[in-house]
Amino acid sequence: MEIKKIKNLKVEINYYEPIYTIGIASDRLGVSVHTLRQYETEGLILSHKTKTGRRIYSEMELDKVRCIKKMIQEQGLNFEGIRQLMSLIPCWKIRSCCDNDYEECKSYTSRKSPCWSTKEKCKHPYPDCRDCEVYRGLISCDDLKRFIYKL
Repeated sequence: MEIKKIKNLKVEINYYEPIYTIGIASDRLGVSVHTLRQYETEGLILSHKTKTGRRIYSEMELDKVRCIKKMIQEQGLNFEGIRQLMSLIPCWKIRSCCDNDYEECKSYTSRKSPCWSTKEKCKHPYPDCRDCEVYRGLISCDDLKRFIYKL
């Protein structure tokens, strides 16, 4: 069987559509499969799970992992530090929650993890936190700084 390479082939990929299996994602990122699972367990990223329970990732999650790697390798942060930084994202302002909502919100009161990783979801949840503008808005390390300073 002969494999032909097609030059200048452009394929449009939906940035938010999960298409990479955990193995392919780990290869593209230069991290182990265990590392991706650990980032998810630590509440730093969300994977999409198929009906059979397989983890798949979008290009967005890959960019999030690149940011996390940068914070660990270049800035010396650990998981707790990254979680606390991400918890500073004012999701109640981004989502335009009223005063009563955010005063009772676990993400607002705990300050230990980002809103998408809390056990109790916000009062106005999306069916999937991966679709929320708070999770989607924080992709690169620069986005984190913009989120915090903009609001």
